[in-house]
Formats: sequence, C-alpha cells, structure tokens
Amino acid sequence: MINYIMLYKIRKKVKKILKEKIFEEELATTPTSCVGCVADDISWEIYYLLKEKNEED
Repeated sequence: MINYIMLYKIRKKVKKILKEKIFEEELATTPTSCVGCVADDISWEIYYLLKEKNEED
C-alpha cells in the first residue's frame, strides 16, 4: 500500500532542495523544465527505496 502522506512529505523536501540548487545555480534548468516533475520522479524513487528497506528489516 502506498503511503501518500510520506510521499507528499518527501516530494515537498525534494522540491525545496531542487529550488535551492537552482537559485544557487548548482542545477541547470531550461525555460520549459518542470521542477515539480523532477521532484515527483525523485520522490517516488526515494519512497520505493525506503519501502524496500522497511520490508527487509
């Protein structure tokens, strides 16, 4: 079962980190890039990694 609350919290933190990196010019972006889309992809990957770790424990 997917824990959407945990996924939302992960996404929120990832998006904040990405925005900071863009502001500090540590991450290149284009006028059509979507920070939210990248944050979603990264959030899902982190979520599944955490889920796998919890299942192993």
